[in-house]
Amino acid sequence: MKISISDIQFNFLGCKITVSFPFLTIITLLLLIDDSGFFIYGFFAAIIHECGHILAMLIKNCKPREIIFRAFDINIIDKSRIKRNYNDDLFILIAGPLFNIIFSLVLFFVYKIYGFNSLIKPIFLNIFIGIFNILPIESLDGGQIFFNLLCRKLSIKTSENFIILASFMILMPIAVLGFYILIKSRYNFSLLLLSCYLMGILLLNHKDFYY
Repeated sequence: MKISISDIQFNFLGCKITVSFPFLTIITLLLLIDDSGFFIYGFFAAIIHECGHILAMLIKNCKPREIIFRAFDINIIDKSRIKRNYNDDLFILIAGPLFNIIFSLVLFFVYKIYGFNSLIKPIFLNIFIGIFNILPIESLDGGQIFFNLLCRKLSIKTSENFIILASFMILMPIAVLGFYILIKSRYNFSLLLLSCYLMGILLLNHKDFYY
């Protein structure tokens, strides 16, 4: 294990794992302030999501080279991404949301049999993360799937412009909904924060698009 000022690094089954200190800081703060368990359930749902991607990559013989836990996302880097075809990419991308949906169904059956009320939140959050990630927003799986499908018919530049416009058109009403939920609940800012974060990434990554 290697510990530096900015992150923690170690190897697991030949895969380099990098955990940034901002990531650890955010997780720690959320654990301290979240009495409802909402954020921790969401974190585990995100882990389930990434496990779906990793399993699909192993099925397609695309072993992950590095997994990076950053402040607001988990980035999986594999050795053969540039060599994969569109169908392999689609399989790997859809596996994440599909894993969330399958996991939520398993939890739902357990809930129906045993009546554990503690399963309601993880069921809801896995469904939410699974469905939200298939939206055609650039930073999400759905955006990458949409981009790959567009690239089969259009140029890369045209496809990129389409996905940028679609991302903003979807994120704006989500941000409004998030603000409404915050006003009504007086504490639930998660959807507003998520939408603003995704719009921030779009603005930073495509400054030339709107200048």
